[in-house]
Amino acid sequence: MTIKKIKYHRVYEDVIEQIKNLILEGNLAPGDVLPTERELAQSFGISRGTLREAFRILEREGLIEARPGGGRFLSKALDVAEDRSRILDNIERATIIELLEARELFETGIVELAAKRATDEDIAEIEAAFEAWGQIDQNAEDRSKPDQAFHLSIAKATHNVVLVNMIELHMDLLQRTLSKTAQIPGRKSEVYEEHLLILQAIKERDPVKAKLALLNHLSRVKENIQKNYIHV
Repeated sequence: MTIKKIKYHRVYEDVIEQIKNLILEGNLAPGDVLPTERELAQSFGISRGTLREAFRILEREGLIEARPGGGRFLSKALDVAEDRSRILDNIERATIIELLEARELFETGIVELAAKRATDEDIAEIEAAFEAWGQIDQNAEDRSKPDQAFHLSIAKATHNVVLVNMIELHMDLLQRTLSKTAQIPGRKSEVYEEHLLILQAIKERDPVKAKLALLNHLSRVKENIQKNYIHV
C-alpha cells in the first residue's frame, strides 16, 4: 500500500492562477467587468472571504480595479503585452512576499525552540544538512532539496511533531523562493553565511541569537525577491 503525503493547499493562489490564465488565454480583456463576488465564489467553489484574499493581491498589483458601487474590472494597463507580463510577474512576487511574512512568524519560534532543545545528534544533523547545502552544484537540476533539508533538520531539533509538519507543509514555498534568487550572482555565498549564523546560534544554545539570524536571512531573501525578481 502506497500512501502519498498530502500537500498543503493555498486556495486563494488557485484563484489568482485561474484569473491569470483567463487573461493569458484572452478570455478576459482589459476593461472587462468581472462577475460578482457571489457568482465567482460559487463558480470557484470557495468562500467569499477566500476570494477577497485573492482580489486584495490582484488589486494591489494593478491587475484589477475596484470601483465603489461598480464592481471590479480588469485593468486597462494590460493593453500592452509587455505590461501584462510585468504585472503578472508582480502578482507572483507579491504572493511570495506574503508567504515570507508568514515564515517570519512561525520559523522564528522554531529556531528559538531548536536552540533550547537541540541534542548533540540534532546539531550533527543540522550541520550535515548545512554542509550538503554548501556543496550544491550551481548547475544542478534541483538545488532546493538541500535548502529544504537544512530548515527541516532545524524543525526536527524542536522535538515537536506539529512544528516539523508545518515546515514540511511549506516545502513548496522554500522551493519557490529559492528558484527566484538562485541565479543572482553571489547570492549562494550570502545564503551560506546566513545559514552559518543560524547554525552557530543553535550550537551556542542561544535562542535570541538564533531568532535574529533567521530574521536576517528572511529579510535578505525578501530584499532579493523585491530587487532582483526573476521570472522562471
